[in-house]
Amino acid sequence: MRQLGLKRIVSLLIVAIMICSSFSIVGRAETISDLEKKKQQAVNEKDAIQSEANDLKANYNDVQSTYNDLKAKVDANDAAVTAASNDIATLSQQLSEAKTSQAEMEQVMKLHIKYMYENGSMNMLETLLESGSLSEFIERFEYLSYIVKYDRDIMDKYKKVQEEITAKTNELTARRAELEAKSSELGRQKQELQSLVDSAGAALSDKNAELKSAQSEVDAYDKKIKEMKEYEKQLARENAARQEALASQVGGNNEDTSGALEGYSQDDLYLLAAIIHAEAEGEPYEGKIAVGSVVMNRVFSSKFPNTISGVIYQANQFEPVRSGRLQMIMDRGPNEDCFSAAREVLNGRRNVDKLFFWALWLAQQRGKTGGIIIGKQYFY
Repeated sequence: MRQLGLKRIVSLLIVAIMICSSFSIVGRAETISDLEKKKQQAVNEKDAIQSEANDLKANYNDVQSTYNDLKAKVDANDAAVTAASNDIATLSQQLSEAKTSQAEMEQVMKLHIKYMYENGSMNMLETLLESGSLSEFIERFEYLSYIVKYDRDIMDKYKKVQEEITAKTNELTARRAELEAKSSELGRQKQELQSLVDSAGAALSDKNAELKSAQSEVDAYDKKIKEMKEYEKQLARENAARQEALASQVGGNNEDTSGALEGYSQDDLYLLAAIIHAEAEGEPYEGKIAVGSVVMNRVFSSKFPNTISGVIYQANQFEPVRSGRLQMIMDRGPNEDCFSAAREVLNGRRNVDKLFFWALWLAQQRGKTGGIIIGKQYFY
C-alpha cells in the first residue's frame, strides 16, 4: 500500500485548487447521449403526430370523395331541372302555337258555317239538286260530307294535341317539382358535407402545422447534436495535442503500474466510475476497463499525480473535465457497468499498460500506429 507522502499532499492541494477553479468556469451542459435521447423522444412524438396526420388525411380524402360524389349528383339533378324547365318552355310554346292554330281554325270554321247558313245551305242544296244522276248526287253528297268531316277531324286533332301537350306539361311540371325538392335536399346534404370537408381540412392543417413544429424540434436536436459532436472533436484535438506534448515529455510507461489500490475510498470509486462513464459510455466493457487502466497506470506512475483525483483533474488531460461532462455524470451518477469496471481496475485488473488514449478516428487521422485499439478508442 502506498503511503500518503508530501508529494501526495501537494497533489491533493493542487487538485483542490483546480476543482474550485473548474467549477467556476465549466457550465453544466447536456451530453450528446442526453440530446440523442431527447431527439428520439421528439422523433417518437413526431411519428405519432405523423400517424394522426395520416389518419386525418385519409378521413379528409374520404369526406372529400363523398362530397365530390354528392356534388356530381347535385349537378346532374340541377341539369335535369334545367332540362325539365326547357322542355316545359318548349311544350308551353307548342301549346300556345296549337291554341293559336285552333283559334284560327275555329275562326275559319265559323266563317264557313256562317257562309253556309247565310248562303251555303241553298248553294249546297242546289249543288245536290243539280246532280245529273243519282250517282252524281251521291258523289256530291259524299264530297260535302267529307268536307264537314275533315273540318271536324282537324278540330279534334287540335284538341287532342292540346290535351297531350297539357298532360305532358303537367307531368313535366310535377317532375320538375320533384327535382327541385330533391335539389333542395341535396343542397342541404352538400352544405353539411362542405362543413365536414372544411372541418376535416382545418383539423388536417392544424395537425400538419403540429407535425412541422415537431419536425423543427427534431431538426433542432440534430443541429445541436452535430454542433456538440464537432465541439467534442475540437476538444479532442486540443486535448490530444496536450497529451501528445506530455507524452513526449514523460515517454512511454516503463514502470510497473499494475496492482490494486489498497484502501481506496468510495469517493475514489465514484470518481473513477464517473470518468470511465464520461470517456467510454458507448464503448464495450473492455474499453471501459482500458480507460480505468490508463487512470490507474498514471496513479502508479512516478510521472503523474499519485491519486485518482490528482490524475483526473490534472490540467488539460481529460476532455470531460474541461467540457463539464464529468461533473454532470457525477451529479446524476455513473451507470452500473462503469462502477463494475472501476471496481475491477481498483482491485488490480489491467487490460492495457498505456498512459494515454485518443478517439480512434483522431488517431487514424493523425496516422498513429503501434497502439492498442479497443472499440472506438486508441491506447498508446
